[in-house]
Amino acid sequence: MDAPGQVTLQTEGDHVLAMGPDLHQDRRARLFFSSILGAEAILGGWRCPRRQLPISDLVIRINSYLEAKGWRVDRVGAVDDEIQRAIERKRSFERAREAAVALRQGQSRADLPSIREVLAKFGWDSAARALLPHQESAVQHALTAVSAANFSVPGSGKTAIALAVAAAHLASDTVELVVVVGPLACFAPWEREAQAALPSKLRARRVRGTADQRRQAYGSARKLDLLLTSYAGAAADKAQLIELCRRYRVMLIVDESHRIKRFRGGTWAPALLEIAKHARVKLILSGTPMPQGGRDLYSQLNILWPSGELTGPRDQFGLRVDQDFDSVLRDVQPFVSRAPKEALGLPPYRVIRHNVAMDSLQEEIYLLIEGNFRRRLEDVRQWQEKLATLRRGRPIRLLQAASNPDVLNRADGYYNLPRMVSQNSTLMERLAAYRAAEVPSKSRAALELIRGITDVGGKVVAWSNFLLNLDQFAQLVRAESKLPVFQVDGRIRTGDEAWEEQSDSAPYPQEGDTREQIIERFLSVTGPAVLVTNPASCSESISLHRSCHNAIYLDRTYDCALFLQSIDRIHRLGLPSGAMVTVHLLLASVRGRGTCDHLVDRALSRKDASMRQLLEGAELRPLGASSSPLESAEGNDEDLAELLRYLLGEQQNAGAP
Repeated sequence: MDAPGQVTLQTEGDHVLAMGPDLHQDRRARLFFSSILGAEAILGGWRCPRRQLPISDLVIRINSYLEAKGWRVDRVGAVDDEIQRAIERKRSFERAREAAVALRQGQSRADLPSIREVLAKFGWDSAARALLPHQESAVQHALTAVSAANFSVPGSGKTAIALAVAAAHLASDTVELVVVVGPLACFAPWEREAQAALPSKLRARRVRGTADQRRQAYGSARKLDLLLTSYAGAAADKAQLIELCRRYRVMLIVDESHRIKRFRGGTWAPALLEIAKHARVKLILSGTPMPQGGRDLYSQLNILWPSGELTGPRDQFGLRVDQDFDSVLRDVQPFVSRAPKEALGLPPYRVIRHNVAMDSLQEEIYLLIEGNFRRRLEDVRQWQEKLATLRRGRPIRLLQAASNPDVLNRADGYYNLPRMVSQNSTLMERLAAYRAAEVPSKSRAALELIRGITDVGGKVVAWSNFLLNLDQFAQLVRAESKLPVFQVDGRIRTGDEAWEEQSDSAPYPQEGDTREQIIERFLSVTGPAVLVTNPASCSESISLHRSCHNAIYLDRTYDCALFLQSIDRIHRLGLPSGAMVTVHLLLASVRGRGTCDHLVDRALSRKDASMRQLLEGAELRPLGASSSPLESAEGNDEDLAELLRYLLGEQQNAGAP
């Protein structure tokens, strides 16, 4: 019989046996095994089911608890192997952390001249893809931290950075093969960058098609392959990817890693976590790693260290985020690289505001809606009640009317807005007659701007937040200009959505163009062309700067982050030499005065500095985005208060028209 205070751990199928005569006598141990682990009391100890945990995680959890409480643990067979691996993982983590901290203090074993030499010998084409200083620093950091996060701003060249890191690992034989998991929109950039930076060195291959075709792709993979798969694909093919990691030393790169930000649940993050446990090197990439809050980091960081060395347990991480987020950032900072936008050396973009007078019927509709809001507010006395009444009335209706009143005649699925219904019969009659009577004034103004841009051979992206407006504007441009017009919005499937819809018997995708295919055709078509889209569909994972340097905004909402991210589609690293990025803002005016468009413009200007610091600065902070698109679009309390003062006549003008 074991001596008091000693426990033997061993595995039995899907159970871990904890055997020791004192385990039943110790109150804390009984609580841990029976209540927390759901273990079964057996003669001389406990039989612990693994439940949803991998058996190795259960072994480590029991061992850690027992040792922390002072028990002497005798580990038998596979149990001891798991503990030894856990100890080595912890040592590896500490070594990587210490090296990354030393790098920040100016002490690095991976010096830049040596890295450049390794890349050159491996075949990096520095003429085609010369790394800028912020990119070289990011490569140095990733090679030092081994498993690292690059959270540099959108458009900073993270793909080239990741390729350089992969090339250095391949050159030193640390890894043999690279797997990239990301949205389908990233596939073409990865293929282009690999061809430019490492011509004839890496074989970039998309893993897609039926289940059998994907199995064949994994089975035929060989050294120096760069495999590209989607989040949905990685989740479905988890077993094949784990087997691939067993056959080869694999570097796993997760692009746009904020796509797996869910703190709990989901299928993508758990699958990637299991795959990451078998990969030799991990790298995650995102320009906006915390769209909503600090908890967004948990799943992403666990890809780097899947046993939780960097984050700790889920609930503990969430508590720390809520109570002391700065301490979380201090702990993860050694493994994170982030370059601000100013490091990219981009020329500033030019913003041109165009005041556009409404035509008569649109003007009447807009004023009728303004009047409806005023009447609702007249009988409300308290300021906070007025704000609540304004919010309930859906102030986005004013933005719709200023853009295209006909959108009020249809339900809006993205914002979850029903068709507008009013007791004002005059308003309803004017809305019913609008489409046949007028073309929205801003649509006509945008068409003239497009003619000026395309007459000299330019491409242009036109943005609107309202789907019906996109449809009608695209139709107008086609009819009036005869230009190639491409349209992308939430009704067009992404590549990931098309993948999820395909069956084992059907090729990928089943039918119709995906968002990525349409955008690629827009960029590739010779000569002028127009892309009509909405920020919700194309504010991330899309690069338009190769051949498009002009943007026209038919309308904007109070969502500053979405607006700035949409500008980043054309203002990013890799702009052709001498290219000037121009942003045209169309602001509706009525009877010689400003409208809600001017209020939005003023609000976005007010938010610009702080939002730029969050999006483009070196400091890592949450954006604080709302999970509700409508709430973000209609603004915060300060935005509503300004609109309220305008509607009540306390502010005589919305802005200078």
